Amino acid sequence: MALEFDDKSLLPPGIHDATLDEVQEAFAGFQKTDQRMRLFARLRDYVQALATTGWEYSLVIDGSFVMKCVDRPSDIDVVLLLPADWDMAANLLPFEYNLVSKRRVRKEYRLDMFAAPRDSTIAQKLLDFFGGVNPKWCEQFGWPVPISKGLVRLIR
Repeated sequence: MALEFDDKSLLPPGIHDATLDEVQEAFAGFQKTDQRMRLFARLRDYVQALATTGWEYSLVIDGSFVMKCVDRPSDIDVVLLLPADWDMAANLLPFEYNLVSKRRVRKEYRLDMFAAPRDSTIAQKLLDFFGGVNPKWCEQFGWPVPISKGLVRLIR
């Protein structure tokens, strides 16, 4: 299943399921620089590290990385959706903590990661926020504000 884009090179509003290979095909190609390819390599490393935890989770990719019209996104924004009963204050093993700590994920993987329990108010607020196009991109591309875009949920 290939991701489909509108006339602005945006995914239609909503959450679109895709495999990591489909994300690579859609968003990690060379666009004036190899920035998208380098960012994708970091995303792939993060996904591989998450797989070692045994956690039930969903990872939603958002931000300018899922906007094909942006040649050089500076990072990838992700929302890590954890089980609904996840204890955000739980003691974790160091390698687990490094996967849910915003600061550690930013340093190690160059991702802006936001973690929240699935179906929580904060999770919905994050998804709603990232479903909007940043006004700076609207201004750059001459689009009206506000405008919505789609997000990508990785499927395994």
